[in-house]
Amino acid sequence: MKKMISVLTAAGLVLAGAAGLPATASAEEGSGLIGVCMQNMTSSISELEAQALKDMFEPMGYEVQVVSADDSVSTQTQQIQNFSLMDAEMLVVLPCEIETLEDVLLEAKEYGTKVVISGGTGSISEDCYDAVSADDEYMIGMYVASIAKTWVEENMDPAGDWDVSFLSSTISADAKSRCLGEAQIIEPYLKNEEGEYVNLMGDVLEEADKIENPVYCQMIAERVENISKATTEMDISGDNRSVVAGVLTDNPNVRVIIGYNSLVSTAGSQYIMDTYPEDEQEEFAFFSAGVMGDEYEYLIGAVSDDAGTKSVFRGACQFGGGDAAATLANLAKAVMFGEEGVDYGKNNPNSIGLYYPVTAELNNGIAELVCFDSASFIEAYTYEDILAKEGLMVYWDSENGYNENMQETAAQEAGAPKEEADAPEDGTAAYTYENDGAMGKETLEIDLKEDGTCQFFLPGNAMITDIYEGTYTREGDEVKIEGLRNIDTSSEYTIPGLWPFIDGTSGNCGIIVDDAAGTFTPQE
Repeated sequence: MKKMISVLTAAGLVLAGAAGLPATASAEEGSGLIGVCMQNMTSSISELEAQALKDMFEPMGYEVQVVSADDSVSTQTQQIQNFSLMDAEMLVVLPCEIETLEDVLLEAKEYGTKVVISGGTGSISEDCYDAVSADDEYMIGMYVASIAKTWVEENMDPAGDWDVSFLSSTISADAKSRCLGEAQIIEPYLKNEEGEYVNLMGDVLEEADKIENPVYCQMIAERVENISKATTEMDISGDNRSVVAGVLTDNPNVRVIIGYNSLVSTAGSQYIMDTYPEDEQEEFAFFSAGVMGDEYEYLIGAVSDDAGTKSVFRGACQFGGGDAAATLANLAKAVMFGEEGVDYGKNNPNSIGLYYPVTAELNNGIAELVCFDSASFIEAYTYEDILAKEGLMVYWDSENGYNENMQETAAQEAGAPKEEADAPEDGTAAYTYENDGAMGKETLEIDLKEDGTCQFFLPGNAMITDIYEGTYTREGDEVKIEGLRNIDTSSEYTIPGLWPFIDGTSGNCGIIVDDAAGTFTPQE
């Protein structure tokens, strides 16, 4: 049995297997129209999500219409109303300001339209939508702070003459939350978004019980006397080179810049490369969240002069479990064809991935760009901690290049630390099956034990795995499995209903095993 990698929220990511849901409806039974309402089309995530939805539904015969609100609340409201009047079967909305859409989304639901939200739902009623693919923006911001703390404490001179700038956005409640999380880098004690003292798991504490903030960086805090004065509003969807130029003109000592999204880090990095002499470039550092498109090139460029785009983009936090677009498309398909609570949940939190460019000096001469899923609470790591962490994923390394899908086998081939496989328990026979999942190759494993029980390991991708237990009977190579149930009692997905060969109500299925090869084949 392979060792599996832990997740922030397995309930959110298990939807990666939803591509296997049976199509129980067709475009011919309704209007065949799916309306996709984007906040704008200038960000990588909008483009990727729109394409993923088209790739998912157009082969089924649906018409997927994508519109952009260009950051206008009134425009987005009108677009949603238009889709409702056009009898759209589903709306997928990346909102400008979610609170302003409550009434129009309720109207859409009254028309019978299914609604999927990408992003936070704020304080609106759950009656407004069928499901949300949500991000904890405050947590994302705190992990940006964690990455910045790691780099600054290991690379900057505590007594040096350098300053810090925050590039933030107030365009929406979600944007404000992320930027507030980033600002926690100057807070000595751990707090939640409401400013209450909390422990690592988010439980509210009395002031007397407050704990140290793991992402607090004294070197940065002592350089930020007033967070407002150190903060500049940025354009979340535009080229912010002029913004970065303005910051450095106003304060030429700024060297560390913590931004709202990775677009500003790539633009800002390019500005530094174009403006400052090479011997000064290494003094700069950008940190942010996002990492949805070609920003990877800039992260890689911060690791190596030989590959990627030379940059000072030092680290990033990625939301969406490695592929936010596919996660949303899978959720939309589950809502279209599935049943709430069985095939999908109302609220589906995305995982948070951390990207640390690791220098060659710390890794036996191999420069790496590594990622791992964060825990459900804040942690701060040194680079040595990162290299020692179990389940390390390598996106790129200087010897083997890219590992675009971040699959487990590819990560190992790219130089990631190899984990020895656990041997099956005595009397246990293990069989595997490789499947083409929504996010690439996924390996399913079942262990058949002598006592008639079994364990099924069902990953949505190489970074997540749910474990189900049941019973089985065997006649020759045919195995009948009954009553699979998730052993993680906190998971919303108690029965594995996201694979077509497993009954989503009973947890029953049939497989054909090959003892010689150690593989199995599902009985559809």
